[in-house]
Amino acid sequence: MESPRPDPSPANKRRYGGVLPEERQRQRRAKLIEGALAVFGTKGFHATTVREVCVAAHLTERYFYESFKTLPQLYLATYETLREELMRLTLAALSQAEPTPLGLLEPAMRVFLEFIRDDPRRGRIMLVDSLAVNDEVAAVSGATARDYSNMLRSHLTQLVPDLKRDDISLDLLAEGMIGLNVLLAARWMQDGFAEPIDKVVATNLLPYRGLFVLAGAPRRA
Repeated sequence: MESPRPDPSPANKRRYGGVLPEERQRQRRAKLIEGALAVFGTKGFHATTVREVCVAAHLTERYFYESFKTLPQLYLATYETLREELMRLTLAALSQAEPTPLGLLEPAMRVFLEFIRDDPRRGRIMLVDSLAVNDEVAAVSGATARDYSNMLRSHLTQLVPDLKRDDISLDLLAEGMIGLNVLLAARWMQDGFAEPIDKVVATNLLPYRGLFVLAGAPRRA
């Protein structure tokens, strides 16, 4: 008689401390991303080694290669984790904001600035090194900026309807405004967050308010 084959279902997979192998691997991957935040965020990508990340994560190098083939892959996973966290915080703030274009812009900018101020390692990963790792990371960074510029484009259309003109490109304007906001945030971070955050938020909002004057549109909150 043929011996019964082992049941390959998850319930029969070998557990350690009641945790399935897939969950243990997920936990190790999360630890590597935490370690990457610590090392990438302080030393920078080009000064970081696999060993240093593993030491920070309290794991051996064997487990690094279980989840990632290269350091750029880990950097990308770290960047995407930060982006998801920032988006979650932004959406939570927007749900409490006044439903007007400027009423939504102000909390979104504040959340972003608080995000890098509360942990400058996030700022280094998202604002400083993201364009210098490789083309894949640069593409994700660019896609993130485009997501924000697309959102801003819709706000600009509502803020200043007169900007719908043939001699003005809303796409370029939106990307330029987002670029300005990123540069201001990076400079604020490089200066050790010396300026009060309220002042930085107001500075970021000034160009948007200026659009009202330039386009002759009525002010709205």
